[in-house]
Amino acid sequence: MDSSWLEYCATEEQLRAFNDTGYLVVEDAISPEMTDALEKIADCIDAAERTKNGLGPHKLLSKFRTVIEDDLLLELLDNKKVFPLLWDILGWNIQLYISHLIMYPPEPSDAERIRKGAGWHQDGGRPIPEMERPHPRLSLKVSYWLSDVTHRDNGAMRLIPGSHKLDKIPPRSDPESDPDGAMDLLVKRGTAVLFDRRMWHSRGRNYSDVTRKVLFMGYSYRWLRGLDYNLMPEEILEKCDPIRRQLLGDGVDIKGWWQPTDADVPLKTWIAEHRGQEYV
Repeated sequence: MDSSWLEYCATEEQLRAFNDTGYLVVEDAISPEMTDALEKIADCIDAAERTKNGLGPHKLLSKFRTVIEDDLLLELLDNKKVFPLLWDILGWNIQLYISHLIMYPPEPSDAERIRKGAGWHQDGGRPIPEMERPHPRLSLKVSYWLSDVTHRDNGAMRLIPGSHKLDKIPPRSDPESDPDGAMDLLVKRGTAVLFDRRMWHSRGRNYSDVTRKVLFMGYSYRWLRGLDYNLMPEEILEKCDPIRRQLLGDGVDIKGWWQPTDADVPLKTWIAEHRGQEYV
């Protein structure tokens, strides 16, 4: 429960930018030392999963439920440069619903050069076809970049600013390229990028000689089921303070997911005490 969070609450400009464009970039969100440590953890997970699943050296690794793999990953749950932005955008009734590591090695040297992104989509699973449109904001994701992605050939994430307000992907003026308005998200390692899950986005293709390494942490309202888990292992919860326990899906009573008491959502009380205001 870190009072330094208050230094990083969202400004009106940041809230307006997120609402208008659907994303925010937070440079130096994690220190170089922590980035180094997280990269080592990611490399260990990658090596173990490739051996376990027989994954070839050029194949993309996608690993869910990553947050339980190392205690240092729990530090990202309430990272002080990002967490206040999350609660100012979504409010206090939030949880981590997904933690997802992607390790994308370079394509083979003889791979065909393709200009299009590798699969444009909105995140969200079944809510996309099952909810009325326009979709409400149910969640957002934070991408923590553990490698430099400062050129599109590093496999840069591509996104369409403002497209979180669109139910259909924008058209393509050039059928061999990305949709109109698409941009490359170019970031240095240690950067965090918050983005609305409704944003139309795609992975670029990695034609560099460096593995693209990124960890996604997704936050949603507590009345949604987690994608990572139904019940977090007790040995993980025991390591956490009350606010982290809330973020990992803990609660006092099953009613608390729909009608939370203060005991279910300690973040609400913390904000009220430290910011001198009550949140509905």
